[in-house]
Amino acid sequence: MQAREIVITSRQGLHARASARIVHVASKFRSTVLLSNGTRRASAHSIVAVMLLAAAFRSTIRVETSGPDEMAAMTAIVEVIHSDLDTRA
Repeated sequence: MQAREIVITSRQGLHARASARIVHVASKFRSTVLLSNGTRRASAHSIVAVMLLAAAFRSTIRVETSGPDEMAAMTAIVEVIHSDLDTRA
């Protein structure tokens, strides 16, 4: 299992478009990808679950990956979260 904490740098937080990007990337991997914000936990394969995390600007989320391609999944999810989610589709 891989785990990492990431600060949300997008001023809009994990809004719908950002959540969709995360789900799109997570769906490319066989590994389980989980996101946590405080006591809330969500599968990165569900856009509704990711949006319900209510991760705002400067909040810290925890990313966990587990499975056969967990390292690649972690790298890809971190890259998406660190990218400028405000301007990408």
